Amino acid sequence: MRRVSLLQRFAAVSLVLVVLLGVLMSQLLAHQISHRALESASEAAQLMSSVAIQPLVRPEDLVRELPPDRVAALDEAVARFSGGSEVARIKVWHHDGDLLYVADPHTELPAAARRAAGGSHAMEHAREGEVEAEIISSSPEPDNAALLERYGTLLEVYVPIIYPGDPEPAGVFELYLPYEPVQDSIRADTTRAVVLLALGLVVLWLGLFRVVATASRRLRRQAESNEHLALFDALTDLPNRAQLHQRIEDALAGHGDSTTSVGLVVLDLDRFREVNDTLGHRHGDALIREVAGRLGARADGALVARLGGDEFAVLLTDVADEAAAIATAEHLRAALHAPVEVDGVSLVVDVTAGVSLHPQDAADASAMLQHADVAMYVAKSSHRGVSLYDPAADENSPARLRLLAELARGIRHDELVLHYQPKCDLTGAVRGVEALVRWQHPERGLLPPAEFVPVAERTGLIHPLTDFVIDRAVGQAAAWSATGRPVQVAVNVSTRSLLDPGFADRVLAVLASHRTPAQLLGLEITETTIMEDPDRALAVLTRLAGEGVRLSIDDFGTGYSSLAYLKSLPVHELKIDRSFVAGMVGNARDRVIVDSTVALGRRLGLEVVAEGVEDEATRAALEGLGCELAQGYLFSRPVPAADVPAGRTLVPSTNA
Repeated sequence: MRRVSLLQRFAAVSLVLVVLLGVLMSQLLAHQISHRALESASEAAQLMSSVAIQPLVRPEDLVRELPPDRVAALDEAVARFSGGSEVARIKVWHHDGDLLYVADPHTELPAAARRAAGGSHAMEHAREGEVEAEIISSSPEPDNAALLERYGTLLEVYVPIIYPGDPEPAGVFELYLPYEPVQDSIRADTTRAVVLLALGLVVLWLGLFRVVATASRRLRRQAESNEHLALFDALTDLPNRAQLHQRIEDALAGHGDSTTSVGLVVLDLDRFREVNDTLGHRHGDALIREVAGRLGARADGALVARLGGDEFAVLLTDVADEAAAIATAEHLRAALHAPVEVDGVSLVVDVTAGVSLHPQDAADASAMLQHADVAMYVAKSSHRGVSLYDPAADENSPARLRLLAELARGIRHDELVLHYQPKCDLTGAVRGVEALVRWQHPERGLLPPAEFVPVAERTGLIHPLTDFVIDRAVGQAAAWSATGRPVQVAVNVSTRSLLDPGFADRVLAVLASHRTPAQLLGLEITETTIMEDPDRALAVLTRLAGEGVRLSIDDFGTGYSSLAYLKSLPVHELKIDRSFVAGMVGNARDRVIVDSTVALGRRLGLEVVAEGVEDEATRAALEGLGCELAQGYLFSRPVPAADVPAGRTLVPSTNA
């Protein structure tokens, strides 16, 4: 069934309204014309009374039957006044209701009507001084029957005859006029008025229709344009994110073959911002259009969409397996690798791609888009060209979000506990401990830091977590010190915490609240943490070191720190990463790195700690290199505070 357009509905409704308006206005106009006819008849009767009747009839004449000469004079005056126009009847009544004069050329007035006619309501009102006019087409009065039979309809007017100085009318003048000529005139006038009104309304309707039709066309074009913009990218004319989402849903709904998958490839241009910043947005737009064209040409009929900015997506509705999806993504990347000429400038485009599959990775369109995006960012951060979605790398997975909420609750409810791993000299004497946090989860049991610390580090939750660990560690150091067993406790500090403007103040406040010497607290910072913002990190570390807090560079050798920064940092200790220590016995290069680090630390006046010492051969090798301190399972695993070996304890000097 054909759908009725908005314009057609307007045309029909407005036409009905215009017709109804025309009918109403024509009726009102006819009523006004009829009313005007009565007014005109009343005016004519009053004029005839004042000009033709009252000058010829004295007040005393209205008390008896008029003499013949007065009747003749009235006949002549009436004939002269009417000027040849037809008058049906004229009557002059005495105030008491007696008929004194009648001019009726066609009807013989019955004698019985000389009193009966005077008793009508119109006559009564005229006797009271009012002019009455009405249209009559039937009447019970016998004297009007013959007139109505002749004329059909009459205009009847009663005019009071009032002389100057008299308070009441002396008589009543009654005028009958044929209504048919007036009616014909009214009908003609009404017809002309209605025709003109109809023409005016038709012109108005046509004008309105044209205006609405023009507006409707514009609105339709605008709606079509808006619909296009809602589904297509304005720059490339590719489907946008909204249309891609719908097309993915359609593909998933129609996917019935369990042996294949629906795949989504999200591609991001590397360093696209440099093109905009260096060459301007015009070159950037030209590059985006070129990339869109190349993807369309290489997609083999697959849907290519622009997600926004420098991100594109390709929907694969029938993918054999993960390897096929990766191969397609690599094929698309290769299509974009060739240089792009933009206004004489040759640009080389590097692209990173992420892939998600249904049903393996996602059940709906939103999840596919999100997971492909996650995979793309994993590929970008790991410097791989293409990455397949891995739930373990998804920082925003529901499980991780739930874990964050539970961790926040765990911090508030005191579910975190600290274990301590001794830091020993090579004879096994405890020289300090490293505090390592554990989470006593109410459902999952005791969780190691790898289960929740990396998640906290990516959010603001790392701040309350670090504050909790430092507070408990300093509290434990104070407890040991109170028993005559001072042990330095070290705490790992993340980049977010170190660069937090209020971090140093909070650390010093914790030391003050527990009345613990600053040298009993050590902070371990990685090289990458320092290099995130070297100047800011240096300022924070300098302040803490000035207060006596011991500082250590953790996992030394795995970062990209500059020796120029190392010599300027107020640190007291280097910790050689376990990846070098564990392999130093069987790997000459690892041994060289450990040896060089020990020598570097000694020359810089720093203590050196070897991490990951798990066997006697490694301990002996470290002893041969002159390393003084070690940490690892050979000496002790992380244990609760009560299980830390008593051993000989020394508090390292802050003047390393």
